[in-house]
Amino acid sequence: MIRPWSAGLQTRIAVAAILLCAVALPASAAVYRFDFGSDKSAVQADFTAVTPASKAPVGWAQAGKLDARDQAYTEFVETYRGKQPPPVWTTPLSQDQITSTEPAEFVAKVEPGVYRAWVLCGTSASYRGQVFDFDVTSGDTTVPVLFENSYQFRDAFLKVDAAGGEAHLKFTPRSRWIIAAVVLWQDADEAQVRDGIIKPEREVVDNMPPAEFEKWKLNPRVLDNSPMPAFAEADQKRGYVVHARHWAEVVYPYTVPIAAQINPTLRTFATPGEYEPLTISVLPLRDFAGAKVEVSDLKPATGAPIPAANIEIRRAKVVRARPNYTVLYEYRWVPDALVPYDPSEPLKANENARFWLTIRVPADAKPGMYKGAVTITPAGATPAKQSLVLRVLPIKLQEDPGKIYGIYYRDPLDDWNNAKDDVSKAFYLRKSEWEAEDLVAHGTRNVTTGLWAAPEKDGQFVFNFDLFQMKVDRWRKYGFKFPLVVSVNAGGIYRKYTNEDLGSHIAKAKPPPPEYAAELTRMCQAIEAERVKRGWPEFLYYPVDEPGASPDAIAFMIATLKAVQAAGVKTYVTADPSKEGFAPLRPYIDVWCTQPFLPSREEIIKDMAARKVDYWCYPNHVNGENDHTTVNGARMTYGFGFWRSGFTTLIPWIYRSDNGNPWNYLDGTSSDFFNRTEDNGRPIPVAMWEAYREGYDDYRYVYTLKQMIEAAKKQGGKAGRVAEQAQKDLESVWLAIRVQPKYKWDDLWEPRETDVYRWIIADAILKLQDAGMR
Repeated sequence: MIRPWSAGLQTRIAVAAILLCAVALPASAAVYRFDFGSDKSAVQADFTAVTPASKAPVGWAQAGKLDARDQAYTEFVETYRGKQPPPVWTTPLSQDQITSTEPAEFVAKVEPGVYRAWVLCGTSASYRGQVFDFDVTSGDTTVPVLFENSYQFRDAFLKVDAAGGEAHLKFTPRSRWIIAAVVLWQDADEAQVRDGIIKPEREVVDNMPPAEFEKWKLNPRVLDNSPMPAFAEADQKRGYVVHARHWAEVVYPYTVPIAAQINPTLRTFATPGEYEPLTISVLPLRDFAGAKVEVSDLKPATGAPIPAANIEIRRAKVVRARPNYTVLYEYRWVPDALVPYDPSEPLKANENARFWLTIRVPADAKPGMYKGAVTITPAGATPAKQSLVLRVLPIKLQEDPGKIYGIYYRDPLDDWNNAKDDVSKAFYLRKSEWEAEDLVAHGTRNVTTGLWAAPEKDGQFVFNFDLFQMKVDRWRKYGFKFPLVVSVNAGGIYRKYTNEDLGSHIAKAKPPPPEYAAELTRMCQAIEAERVKRGWPEFLYYPVDEPGASPDAIAFMIATLKAVQAAGVKTYVTADPSKEGFAPLRPYIDVWCTQPFLPSREEIIKDMAARKVDYWCYPNHVNGENDHTTVNGARMTYGFGFWRSGFTTLIPWIYRSDNGNPWNYLDGTSSDFFNRTEDNGRPIPVAMWEAYREGYDDYRYVYTLKQMIEAAKKQGGKAGRVAEQAQKDLESVWLAIRVQPKYKWDDLWEPRETDVYRWIIADAILKLQDAGMR
C-alpha cells in the first residue's frame, strides 16, 4: 500500500510537468518578463532579453561594469564515471545571468500601476570563494539576498510602484549581485505567474525537468504499511496527533505513530556540559499554515533552572535522496538536514513533521531531576503540551587520550584564500570559526588536509605555507588532536613524467619511472622541512586515495610509498588490509585507514604491538554512502562499536560535500551529503552528525568507568569491592555488542537498548562515587 502522501506527491509532479511543458502565457499588458544574459544567450519564450548593453526604455538607467555569465545545463554531462546529471538543471531563463560588484539600476517602461516583482537571483555558473551579498530595492522596499558559491538560486519578491510608467529595481552589492530574471505582474495575474512561470522554473533549477524526472523511480522500501492506530477523540478534534520515537529511529513523512508513543512524556539523562537530543513529531490530520513549538525552562526542585535558551529547536527537512550517493534513476523521500525551525512552515495533512530538540546542559548544572514542557500549537488549533523530564547526573565524563575522532574536511579557509572581496573573505573566516566550533561540540578534533603544489619547476615547489599556518593556528585554538593527514600531489608528478592520468582509484596507473619517485621524495622533504621549521604537528603523508589492487596499481603504490618514506616521513593509505591483494604494501604503510572495522580487534592489536603501525577507520557507510538513514548505525559505530573494534581513530568522508546545487541530491556527479550550510555560513547538521556526538558520549561513559574501576582497585576496601561489580557490568555490556565490520541498519541494538547500556555504565559510575571514588 502506498500512503496518500506518496500518491499526492506524484500528482504534484505531474502537474508541474504539465505546467512547464504545456503552459504558454498569453501576452498581457499587466505581465512583463525579462531574461538577463549576454547578447549570445538563449532567451526564454515570451521574455525580453536584457544584456549589459541594454538601455531605456528597457535596460540600465545606471550601472557600473556589468558582466554576463552563460552556462546551460540541459542534459547529462560526461564525467570520469560516465554520463552523470549536470550540477544544476537550467532553462533559457536560468542558464544566463548578469552580475557586478558595482551598484546598478534596471528600468522598464510599463503601463502605469503598482506591480509585484519576482527577481530570480543566482547562478548556473561555477564560482569559488564568492559570496553573493546584495540588496534588491524598489521604492521603500528592500530585500537582502545572501548565498555563497555556485549552482543555486534565490527569490526576491517586491512591490514596485510604477505610477509614472517606469518600473525601477536597484541592485546594491555588499560584495557582488547576480540576477537571471525579472517578472512584473498585477494582482489579477497572480495565479498565472506563480503557477505558469515561477513554479515551473523553480521545479527545474531546484530539481530537474519533468521529462528527466520521469526516468527516476520512487524506491518504496521504507514505506510504512502498519495499520494506523485509533486516535483519541480529543486528538481528532484538534486535527493532529503528537507522537515520539527515539531520536535514532528514522521518522519518515509516512511513518505510522505507535499507540503507546502518542502524547508522550519525553525523558532523558545527561551530565553537566553534555548535549542530549530528543525528538517529537506531529502527524497533521489536515493542512495547517504553520506551527509554533515552544520549550519551557527546565526546573529542578530547588536551584537554578536550565533556561529554554539552552534548548535548540530544529525541524527535519524531507528531501528526495538517492539510496546510495552514486545511484542514478532511483530515489526515496527521507528526513535529512535539521534546519532551523520556522513557525511559518506549513504542516501537510498525513505527513509527519519531526522537531529535533537539543538540550545543552550547563557545565555548572546541579544534579537532580529537571522538569519542563514542550508545547506545540499548529496555526489555529488547540495547543498540545507534553512533559519533558531531564535527569542531570553528578558525573564528569573523561576523554580517552588514545582515541581520535576526526573527519575528512574541506576548509572554508581555502575559499577565504580564493575570495576577491573583503565581504567574502570575512564570510569565510566566520564560517571557518563556526565549523570549528561545531566540530569540537561533536567531539571531532581532527581533520584531513593537504599541501598542494604543482610539480617541481626550476628546482622549486610553490606551496601556500602561510595559508596552512592559518589552519594550524585554528586547529590549535580549538584543541585538536594530532597527527594530521596531509595529501600531496603524487598524481601531478606522475602526469609530468608519463603524460597520463592515474584514473579513478589509480586504475590507469603503470609502474612509474625513477624520476617520479625522486621528485615525490623531494616534494615530501620540502613539506617536512617547513613542518619542522614552523613547529607544526606530525604529518601522515597521503599520496593516493583508495588505490586499486591490480598488479600495476600495486607496483605503482610500492614505488610511491617507498618514495614518501625515503623523505623520512610516515605514510597513510586508505585500503582494506584484510584483502589479500594489498599484502605487498604492508612493509610500506605506517597507518592503515580502512572503511570497515577489519581486520579483527585481535589481529590489529597483535600487529600494532609487533611493529610501528596504526589502524584508523573511515566509516563512510554512516556518512556519504547512503541517504542519511543509518542513524542508529552511526551511533553504534562511534560509541560501543568503536570501543569494541580496537581501532584508534575514526575519520569518515566527509563533513560536507556539495556536487552542484547543494539542496538537490539528484543532480551532480554524486549526491550532496552530510552537513548543510545556512545562507549566512552557519552549519546545519543532519541526524547522523548528531548520532556521531551521541556515540562519542557513549564511549566517554565507557572510558570514564574504566578509569574509575582501575583507580578503585588500587584504592581497595569498599571501593575495590564495588569496582569488582562495576567490572562485571562493563564486561556484560562488552559481551552484548554484536560485533560487525559495518554497523548500519541490521542486527543492531534497538536505540532505547543502547540508552539502557549507557545507563548501566552510568549507574556503575554513580555507585563507585558513592563508594568514595571521584
